[in-house]
Amino acid sequence: MNAMTDPRAVVEYRIAAADLKVGDIVNTSPGGPDDWQRVLAVYTQVAGGKPEVAGLMEQIGDRYVMVELSDVSAVDNNVYLDDEGTAMVFGSDEEADTAVLEAVGDAADSRTYLYTVHELVTVRGGQ
Repeated sequence: MNAMTDPRAVVEYRIAAADLKVGDIVNTSPGGPDDWQRVLAVYTQVAGGKPEVAGLMEQIGDRYVMVELSDVSAVDNNVYLDDEGTAMVFGSDEEADTAVLEAVGDAADSRTYLYTVHELVTVRGGQ
């Protein structure tokens, strides 16, 4: 089965930040080591959301879009179970191994980006 007929295949494309929607998957680091995150909230001058965000967006919202994203960390090294059954991530070079639960962070973690309304954001479709 090739990518053209595989229903799991996705396409990367770019859209204006002002067109982002909750649930979109964006690459916060295109051209570098990919960092794909889910859009959790989009704030504009029209849809400011939380009172503290709404005040800011009233002032800058015609020029910027504030986007709250998930903060899912990549685990780029191999994982193993130690003698006690704890899942561990191999450390890089001179770094010590780390418990997987420490490496992956909290499921509720998020980050906030401020994009210009004209900025193109890399997203992927087909999910």
